Amino acid sequence: MKSRVTMKDIAQKLHVSINAVSIALNDKVGVSTETRNCILNEAEALGYFRIKNKYKKALMKKNICLIIQERYFLKSDFYSKIVLGIENEAKKYGYELLINFPNEQKHIPDCLNERRACGVISVGRISDKCLYELKQYKVPIVIVDHTSLSVPTDCIISNNKQGTYEITRLMIKNGYKKIGFFGDLDYSMSIKDRFAGYKEAIHTLPFIQDYVDTARYALNFSAFKDIEENIIHHDVDKIIMIVKKIHEIPEAFVCSNDNAAVILIRALQKIGYRVPNDIGVVGFDNTTLSTASFPHLTTVNVYKEAMGKTAVDRLIWRLDHLNEPIKSTVLNVKIVIRDSINGCVKRSSQFQGSGI
Repeated sequence: MKSRVTMKDIAQKLHVSINAVSIALNDKVGVSTETRNCILNEAEALGYFRIKNKYKKALMKKNICLIIQERYFLKSDFYSKIVLGIENEAKKYGYELLINFPNEQKHIPDCLNERRACGVISVGRISDKCLYELKQYKVPIVIVDHTSLSVPTDCIISNNKQGTYEITRLMIKNGYKKIGFFGDLDYSMSIKDRFAGYKEAIHTLPFIQDYVDTARYALNFSAFKDIEENIIHHDVDKIIMIVKKIHEIPEAFVCSNDNAAVILIRALQKIGYRVPNDIGVVGFDNTTLSTASFPHLTTVNVYKEAMGKTAVDRLIWRLDHLNEPIKSTVLNVKIVIRDSINGCVKRSSQFQGSGI
C-alpha cells in the first residue's frame, strides 16, 4: 500500500492542478478562497499534514473560531439560528468552525493560542476585557448581536432601536396610553438600544412635553433590574415580585425579548391579569416561543440566519482588508402581529419594517 500522501494525490482527488495544491499549501495568491479551503480540507483528511509539518500553518487559514456561551448554544432558539447562518455560510466558502465555550477561568480559546484560526466570530454578549484580550492575537474579529463602545470591533446587529420604536408606536396607534418597558438594562447593549427605541416612541405621546417627562413616564410603568437571570432560570415567582414593585401597572408592556415576554405573561396570568384583555404584551426576536405561548406573541422579527451569514462575509472581507475602518452592520427588522395586544389589524403596512 502507498504509505505517503503527495500533492499529486490531493490534486487527483479534487481534479485540480498540482500547482493549485502547491499554492494553497504554501498560502500564496493564485487560487480562490473556496478552492484553497477545499484543498486544505482534503489534505487534512488524507493525513498530509502528519508528514508535512511545515504546511500546518496553512490550516489556520481555513478555520474560524466561534465563541459563544454554552447556554446560548444549547438552549437559545435565537442564537442557534445565528449559528446555523454562520455554519452554512462558512461551509459555502470551505471554512470550518472551531466552537468554543468561554468561562471565567478560560475565555481565550486554545485554537488562538495554537494559531489554528484565521479569525474570530463572537456571538452574544462578550465583556470588553475579553474582547480586548482577543484583540491581542491580531486576527480579525466580528461580534454578532453585541457591540462595544470601549473596544471598536466589526459587529453585526439588528436594528434594535427601530424595532422597539415601531412596535411601541403600533401600541400607541391601537389606543394604549400607559406602556411600560420590561427588560434588564444592565444585561446587554442590545437591550439598552431597545429601551432607547421605546423611549423615542413614548416621546411622541401628545401629553409628553419633553424628555424629562419621557423619563418619568418610563420609570413609572417599567421594570429594569434583576430580570434576565430570573428569565434564564424560568423563575416566575421572582418575576411576579418584580412586577409587583412597579410603581403603576401599565396597560401594556414592551419586553426586551420573547423570553422576557413569555415569562412576564405567565407571571401576569398567575397574578390574575388576562393577556391581552387586561394587559397587552409584546416581545422581540420572533423566536419559536412567540407561537408556543398563549396568546401568540406580537413581536419583532430579527433575521437571525442572515446575521450569521453577514458575520462570515464580513470576516472574510476583513481578512483581505485589515486596515480598513471598523464597521457596524445593521440589519433591519419587521413587526409580526399576533394576539397578545388588543386592537390590532392583522396587516398594517404603516408599521411593517422594511426587511433587510
